[in-house]
Amino acid sequence: MAEECFREARITDELCPASIKKYTSSLRTFFATIGPKGFTELNNGDFDQFIMAMKKNGAGNSRIANVIATLKWIIPRLERKGIVFPHLDLLSIKKPRIIKPETNYLTETEVERFLSGVVRDIEKRSTVKNVRFMTLAVFLLQTGARIGELLSIDIADIDRLNKEVRIIGKGSKPRTLFLRQETFYWIDRYLALRHDSQPALFASQDGSARWKQTDVGRSFRRYKEKSGIKKDFVIHTFRHTFATQYLMKGAGINVVQTALGHSDAVTTLKYYAAAVEKAKVREMINDRHFDFMPQSVLDMNQGSAKI
Repeated sequence: MAEECFREARITDELCPASIKKYTSSLRTFFATIGPKGFTELNNGDFDQFIMAMKKNGAGNSRIANVIATLKWIIPRLERKGIVFPHLDLLSIKKPRIIKPETNYLTETEVERFLSGVVRDIEKRSTVKNVRFMTLAVFLLQTGARIGELLSIDIADIDRLNKEVRIIGKGSKPRTLFLRQETFYWIDRYLALRHDSQPALFASQDGSARWKQTDVGRSFRRYKEKSGIKKDFVIHTFRHTFATQYLMKGAGINVVQTALGHSDAVTTLKYYAAAVEKAKVREMINDRHFDFMPQSVLDMNQGSAKI
């Protein structure tokens, strides 16, 4: 019956295949941790036992909460199918507290520093490998797309007349990415170096297959190290950078929400409001308009700096 719930969720597009795979894995983890029990035998103590056992094994609160969320998703659906849970009060199940980390993004200076490293590599010797990565990086930064979405694009998908490309995003939701002239410059430069019939926009070096995400990661880590940027960031940070930079420059939350493919503006605010406000505070602190310290003290500090 649990499998039937997943099948129905796939039919209605409530869950995508990747989510179903994660939910299935979470259910296996839960029952493997609490021992030999069936769904109808569950009680609230099993959830407490699960949390304590997972913490003992070093699992993070986020991982534990995700597993519990899976149970809270599937149990009501099983109840609607007539399954009875006599020993379970779903509403009183506790979840460990999750402290949401700050959304990480690159500043304009850091973006320039990262891309400059790729450009210097290209200036030494232009190859399919380095031009392909530059094209991908610019594409990500100027559209806010997810890496998986980008790697699924075919050359034929690109509408050059309207400067856009239609993609299928997370949750099987269609979305349009709008392309800038700089993106087309790098796309054309990359395609000019290719001599294959691979339909994928981003292909392996020999053109025999699509470029794989694991291979993208290797190129990314190489240029990340060359950039010398000290903060910890991953390739998904380019998506956060797109959203944060556009919001800081005055783009409306609904516009950025649509660009990212979020279902509602609340999701967009949840991820980026704090980062944007923090950036505005930093800008205010360095703006002379907001100075309130006595000028004599400021002059004294400047004099000390000269000494």
